[in-house]
Amino acid sequence: MRLELDLSREFSNREIFFKFVEFPTRELLEFLKDSFPHVSLDVEDEETGLSGINRLRSVEKSLQEELMELIALLRLDEKEEHIAEYIIYNLDDSGKLLVEKSEICEKFSITQEKLEELIDAIKSVGPDGLFEGCVSGFGESASYVRPDVVIRDDLSVQVRDIVVYSGGFNKKMERIFLYLNELLKRRKEILFSLGNMIVRKNVNFLLGKSVYPNKIKLVDAADELELHVSTVSRAVSAKYVKTPVGTFPMRVFFGRNVELKFLLPLLCELLRNNPSATDEELRRLLRERGVELSRRTVNKYRNLIGGILHEERTVFER
Repeated sequence: MRLELDLSREFSNREIFFKFVEFPTRELLEFLKDSFPHVSLDVEDEETGLSGINRLRSVEKSLQEELMELIALLRLDEKEEHIAEYIIYNLDDSGKLLVEKSEICEKFSITQEKLEELIDAIKSVGPDGLFEGCVSGFGESASYVRPDVVIRDDLSVQVRDIVVYSGGFNKKMERIFLYLNELLKRRKEILFSLGNMIVRKNVNFLLGKSVYPNKIKLVDAADELELHVSTVSRAVSAKYVKTPVGTFPMRVFFGRNVELKFLLPLLCELLRNNPSATDEELRRLLRERGVELSRRTVNKYRNLIGGILHEERTVFER
């Protein structure tokens, strides 16, 4: 269906704006061609490296293989990882779960709530439509992915330029082209800002010095960009970012930070091995493990687990 622009209310046309923000580059180009047949498009050329096709997916890589690589970014314990693998290998190429959830719960003696937590974790790093049977690009429908954002080896950020031009139409059409270009410019600004947020938060990960990325809360990103959280969520949805350490779904870098259930065992381990470490020293040790926390937060959790370690020492001394 072709969308009509209300030129008397230019930037209040939310439907158009959301589509520009939400669509990855390929779908956006298709949308522009279908909805505005008179436009001519100029897309950044091959020399920039942004229009090159990235071999993230191919007929040789299955959905299961990609998910197995991506769950390495999750902090799962051994049992959780085993269950996650079982779930992944019981998905078809469209992302539909082929076994009943109750069967998984019974097989691994876990609650429905625990299973949903694991499914949500897998969803957080997987492609859109996962567990809904709506995934495309794998199996017979395999294709290639064009990253929307590129983080280069020097950690500079680039976003593909898309420009609409008219070729000399009437004034009304000229206004449409100006409007579309303003939306494209705004889209690029948002993606560029999000790319730089990823860099600021993940220097160690992007340089290969950390195993796990630090996630950016959507609400923090929204506050910085002065946008609604739902707009930021749309912006990171269905897009990929190419980095020096691989190409990832953009939303891998956004969402909740380190889960408490992963943080506390790690902090316990560090305190057992470094009982006299200061909060700042613990913060540095956590950073080396890929976990960024403020000194105040480290102190908070240190006090929380202090009693546990004290009881351990008391039992050992007996």
